[in-house]
Order: sequence, then structure tokens, then C-alpha cells
Amino acid sequence: VQLVLSGHCHGGVVRLPAVGGVFGTRRDLFPDYDAGLYRQGGTQLFVSRGLGYSRVRFRLFNRPQLPILVLKSSET
Repeated sequence: VQLVLSGHCHGGVVRLPAVGGVFGTRRDLFPDYDAGLYRQGGTQLFVSRGLGYSRVRFRLFNRPQLPILVLKSSET
């Protein structure tokens, strides 16, 4: 798989500037993939902070995000 898109409050329920996600939706500390683009081997993972809430109805310093991605073929 060359591209994986993910979202839904993965930015962390609690997010600190310059630190990132501190408290994730599964009540885990410092989630590995909290927001942005990650690369591992030939796969790219884009994680959106999401638009709303999951089980926890609270977000601190984690504004909703609706990303616009432009996908281009590597053959052009």
C-alpha cells in the first residue's frame, strides 16, 4: 500500500504546542501517530486531526481539521 489516510481525533484529545498529541482517544499517552504525514518504507500515512469527537467530548489545543490533499501520480 502506497498511501493510508486516517483521521477521527487522532491529533490527540489533549495537544500541546511544540509537543503534539499528549492524550489520545484510547487514553494512551503520547500517541505515535497524532497528526501529519509519516513515511515508513514505501508507504505514506497521513493522519488528520479530524473534525469532531469520538468517545471523549473534549479537545484541548486540537482544533478540527479538514485537510485537502492533492494526489499526483509518480509517473508524471
